Amino acid sequence: MDKTEYYELCKIPAVTSEFNTEIIFETCHDDSHLSPIDLFILNTKELNKIVSNEYTPALGNLILLGYISATESYLRTLIRRLILVDEYSQTIIAEKNVSYAAAYHHSKELLPEALLENYSFANPYNIFNTLKDIIGIKKNIPSYLMSVSKEFFKICELRHCCVHRFGKLGSKNAVKLGMDKHSCYLEKPISLKKEHVDELANIVTNFVKAVNNYVYESILDRIKKNKNNEKKGEKFYKDDLTWNFNKDKKRFKKYYDIFSTLEDTYPSMSIKEAYNKFRENPSD
Repeated sequence: MDKTEYYELCKIPAVTSEFNTEIIFETCHDDSHLSPIDLFILNTKELNKIVSNEYTPALGNLILLGYISATESYLRTLIRRLILVDEYSQTIIAEKNVSYAAAYHHSKELLPEALLENYSFANPYNIFNTLKDIIGIKKNIPSYLMSVSKEFFKICELRHCCVHRFGKLGSKNAVKLGMDKHSCYLEKPISLKKEHVDELANIVTNFVKAVNNYVYESILDRIKKNKNNEKKGEKFYKDDLTWNFNKDKKRFKKYYDIFSTLEDTYPSMSIKEAYNKFRENPSD
C-alpha cells in the first residue's frame, strides 16, 4: 500500500549522516603575513582561475559573489589590523560592545573582528560609514573614489539579486539601479558574459585599491597633523613624528605594512620612498 502523504509532492531521501562543519576548515591556515590588499589580490586571482572554456552565466554569478566576498574580507582585515596598531582608532572603539562569546573565544589579535558583526558592507555608503564610525575616517571622499564607488554600487545591487533571487532582478534593486532603465527586466535573470565578468572584476578591484589609498592617506594625514579640531585641538596621538626616517621607521612601518602590496602587477614603492614622499607632502 502506498504510504505517500497528500502533501508529499517532492520525494525526500533520508539524511544518513550529519554534515560535520568542524572538519572543513583549514586549521593550519595563516595569512597574517599578508597585507589586506594582498589578501584581496590573491583571493581574486583564485576566482579568476574559475573562468574556463566551459563558462556559463551561472558561473559568472558565482564569480561576482566571490569578488564582493573578497572585498568584505579585505575591509574586515584592514579595520582589524588598523585597530591593533592605531592609537586613535583604539580610543574610538574603547567603549563599543562585543558579545561574550566573541570576548571569550577570540584571541586578542582577532577580537576587533567581533566589533564588525553589526556593520554592513552591502554598498559603498555603508562601507564609508563603517570606516567613519570604527576608525574615524572623516576626510572628504576624493573624486577618484566617488567615481568608482558609483560603479561599485551597481555591482553590489547585482550581488543582492544573486544572493536573494538566484540572479533575478527584484523591484528594490531595479529602483536603486534606475527603474526607468530596468523596469522591463523585473524578474528576469542576470546573464553575465565573460566580458561582463572582466568589467565587474576591474570595477571591484579599482574600488578596493581606491579605498586602500584613501584610508592610508587619511590615517597618515591624521598622524601628521595630530590635532583634533573637534576636541579643542587635543592630540590624536601621544607622540609627534620626528621626520627622521630612522627614528620614525618602526612606527611608520606598522602602517606601511598594512597598506602596501607585493602581489599587485605594480608593487608598492619602498618604505623609505613612501616615507620621504609623505614627509615632503605639505599639510592642508
